[in-house]
Amino acid sequence: MFCMRLDRVSERVRANCEGLTGGNVGVVVMEGSVAAVDAQYPVSAADFRKSIPTVTEKPVTHLLLTHVHGDHVFGNQAFEDCEIVSHFRLKERMEESLRNEWAPGNLEKMLEDVRRNRPERAYLFEGLRIVLPTTTFEEAWGVDGVEMIHTGGHTDCSSVVYVPEDRVLFAGDLIFAKTFPWAGDPTADPDAWMEAFERMLSMDVEAIVPGHGPLCDLEEVEAQLEWFEAVREEMSGLIKEGASEEEAVNHDGYPEFYESQGDRMERSLRHWYRFWSRDA
Repeated sequence: MFCMRLDRVSERVRANCEGLTGGNVGVVVMEGSVAAVDAQYPVSAADFRKSIPTVTEKPVTHLLLTHVHGDHVFGNQAFEDCEIVSHFRLKERMEESLRNEWAPGNLEKMLEDVRRNRPERAYLFEGLRIVLPTTTFEEAWGVDGVEMIHTGGHTDCSSVVYVPEDRVLFAGDLIFAKTFPWAGDPTADPDAWMEAFERMLSMDVEAIVPGHGPLCDLEEVEAQLEWFEAVREEMSGLIKEGASEEEAVNHDGYPEFYESQGDRMERSLRHWYRFWSRDA
């Protein structure tokens, strides 16, 4: 039986950053129980849950969700017996999706689209059943030395999970370590994203579990913030000069960064152009 590998990050924190089956996940071993962070997809979430006893015999009591995207929340059902914690907007967005793209019939169409266009990942969705958070918060929430802090940025519901005693931060998809970020969510706010980077840099952090990519540290945050700021300055100048969306997206004056996977860069730039154009 497959068990997901959980590598040591600190005394109390383990994580899987292989990226083979969805966003990165991890656990924090608390005094009497365990908090899991993010859940991937139904099949990989079940493997994740089965792997936790290889780290500790303590019971899993909490699932902490960093944001609403499917590769982080579709596996919630594997932790249905736990307290599932998120920002209140994450629950609202899941409820909205249940009325729309995840409604009966529409969800099946989404799964068929996965089978057709991403057949290598289709097995991960088997048995998908949407499970909502049971506890929500506005600004911050905590349990046994583990803190959740809402930041926004990547999505309006993005939050980080901070373990100050271990100097470890789960950044969710605010950090795509060593790879180009996904910034195409309709609620993505690049200004709030940069504020989140600045907040991270003010924290006592030694190790960061990113939403995607390998373990990193605050140097990665500095590099990402520098690029985001440079793009904002360059694109804001183009907008003031009257550049069209196509001109801004195809502009070759942005600084070099990690290579874009697929259309990530194009979609990010389009969203940011529309976002910053609102105030122009």
